[in-house]
Amino acid sequence: MKAFIVIICFIGLSYEAEWSYEGEYQWPGKCSSGTLQSPIDISTKDAVVDRQGDHIQGPLVFRGYQQVTATALNNGHTLKWSAVPGTPAPVLSGGPLKGNYTFLQFHLHWLSEHAIDGFKYPLEIHMVHIKTGLKLEEALKRPDGLSVVGVLCVLKSGPAAEHALAQIIPTLPELTYRMDPDNQTMAQILDLSRMLSPEPQSFYTYHGSLTTPQCEEAVTWIVMDKPLVISDNQYKLFSKIDIGGNTFNYRALRPANRKVYRSVASCASIASPTFIGFLFSIIMCAKSILTTTLVKGICIITNMKRKFIGTSIKDCNKLG
Repeated sequence: MKAFIVIICFIGLSYEAEWSYEGEYQWPGKCSSGTLQSPIDISTKDAVVDRQGDHIQGPLVFRGYQQVTATALNNGHTLKWSAVPGTPAPVLSGGPLKGNYTFLQFHLHWLSEHAIDGFKYPLEIHMVHIKTGLKLEEALKRPDGLSVVGVLCVLKSGPAAEHALAQIIPTLPELTYRMDPDNQTMAQILDLSRMLSPEPQSFYTYHGSLTTPQCEEAVTWIVMDKPLVISDNQYKLFSKIDIGGNTFNYRALRPANRKVYRSVASCASIASPTFIGFLFSIIMCAKSILTTTLVKGICIITNMKRKFIGTSIKDCNKLG
């Protein structure tokens, strides 16, 4: 029990750590010396579609996310909800993961930390998991010790957009200011499945680090590319949260100097919110999966659309 409490207190962002987002280039540990740091700008054209299942070996499996007993805390850097020790915790497996990973906590970054094709999102949810059976000090020393699911969020208006975050919004007034870890909010039961991407099998994955000190390179990142819709009115409430005097709480992008894989399902979703981005993503997926002949066929069909809307066409003979 005590070991689990230690994990909850220190994983992700700890109350005791004295650091700031303004001084992130002076962060200690691997933050300045590491070579596989996070977050990164994910390039759809460079991501490897794992059609053979060499890295992504089957679908992600989410177990027990519907009823999670959690308490909330403002630790001066973010808002986080931690699983209550002694209660059933969700388990993540499948995809790029070898073995089971137990849910610890989720926290929020506004703006998003990851970007896709240079585009930042208003909010990113990080669901932090530890390899089942490991202690924190063990997990932080292993490249596969932790797994973090990143859920990107977009803003819309209307009652339907309020569904995803409706469970946690009533707690925000209690989280306005930094809190002592011993004075967390009362436990509540959350349905975390509401806070996952609408297409949880559509994702990018790569090896990286925690995005706060000590930035240990122990994380298998799973960044879902189909955004979760949240309410614009709800999002405005985060501007009232005191996070050390900062307006935003995201780390600057780090070099994307490693292989990024994408699930086959991601080729059917929109990674970028623009129409051009959508076409570009589809073409790049097609180049990775389909034969050269089919790629040229798509080009011809695309050119027909370009002629219709009066834009320039491509030389399809140069594709492949």
